[in-house]
Amino acid sequence: MAERLWAVEAQEILAYFEMVNRTHPKQHWQNGIELSQRWLQLLSAGATQADIDQFVSRLESEPISGGGWHDLATRFRYWARLQGFSD
Repeated sequence: MAERLWAVEAQEILAYFEMVNRTHPKQHWQNGIELSQRWLQLLSAGATQADIDQFVSRLESEPISGGGWHDLATRFRYWARLQGFSD
């Protein structure tokens, strides 16, 4: 049940990045789309600490500009900690 709720969170963030990228296409927003999709993959396939480290590294390479980026960073890190990973 909890995994479905996290999937909804990730899908909402993905929808945000897709909407912004449609109106203001930039690689920065496309990167948000790709990271959101990656989180959805990790939710369905399972994650390792290496997956978390790679995700966080890529996340930290992006400027946190706006609510979508903040939400992605905050929620992903919280999810990772709940799964027992360090972020």
